[in-house]
Amino acid sequence: MPDIDLRVQRTKRFLKDEFKKMFIEMDYEKITIKELCERAMINRRTFYLHYNSIDDILNEVLDEMAKDFLEYTKDYDHFANPERIVKDYFTFTSSSPLFEKLNNSIDYNYLRENINTRVREIAKENFKSVSRFDSFKIKMMMTYLNSATVNMYRV
Repeated sequence: MPDIDLRVQRTKRFLKDEFKKMFIEMDYEKITIKELCERAMINRRTFYLHYNSIDDILNEVLDEMAKDFLEYTKDYDHFANPERIVKDYFTFTSSSPLFEKLNNSIDYNYLRENINTRVREIAKENFKSVSRFDSFKIKMMMTYLNSATVNMYRV
């Protein structure tokens, strides 16, 4: 895979950084490409060179969040250490205003579930305790663990 041009990386980083700020400040549905481009000081045509829509940039940000969480918790098996994953989830969430907004707003449950699905897919490949279960059991266990953890965080 060829290296991505540094200018492309920089442009995408500016857009994602501004998108995250806007997401924290306002409802997702109110974020417009026009305002995002103005804040990132990027031409709308440039936006469309990299993304087709706001949803595309959101999906990229969600992917990064899932990967960041897994990187943060990579030193142990989540299923073998549920107490630690709960503690780390609290720490990770409170250190990220964007992640915290996703967790504390029931309006964004679908986005949190989207991140959970991405984490689950990666976990299936990386955690030994998960590999012995079929997909349904993995989904059931992760959904329970995630739901319980989020509800505890919200309280």
